[in-house]
Amino acid sequence: GSMIREMQVPAKIEKGGPRVLILACENDAYPALDMAALRQKSWSAYVRIIPVRCLGSVNAIWVADAMSKGIDGVLLLGCKYGDDYQCHFVKGSELCNRRKENISESLKRLGVEAERVDQFQVAIDEYDTVPGMIDEFMDMIVKMGPNPFKGY
Repeated sequence: GSMIREMQVPAKIEKGGPRVLILACENDAYPALDMAALRQKSWSAYVRIIPVRCLGSVNAIWVADAMSKGIDGVLLLGCKYGDDYQCHFVKGSELCNRRKENISESLKRLGVEAERVDQFQVAIDEYDTVPGMIDEFMDMIVKMGPNPFKGY
């Protein structure tokens, strides 16, 4: 929460691209990002990554704080769930997916597109696909335009 509150977000999008926050599971998604970087894969420079213990521990208030600061999008990167569940904290990624529905409703009430917050599943060995996931999300955010709270 304190890391999100300390993020600097320019008031206008002309000072670069849209700002996106990634909350990444420290057991799968964050190491996959690390391995992608070690293999010289790249993604947008306007992304800020904060590792979290588990997506199940992500608080909806963190997402609301990020959006109210003017962050243009929040990407939640976590473990895969389903038949081949890989979460180290039982069902954290699945729990976050259910919470995301509540977050979407809150964003709609605020007049912010719910699509600005999305969740992707990634295994630790899928480092080659992570930059594509980030680029896909960034393209969607660019098409939406700036967060309505930007500059307030």
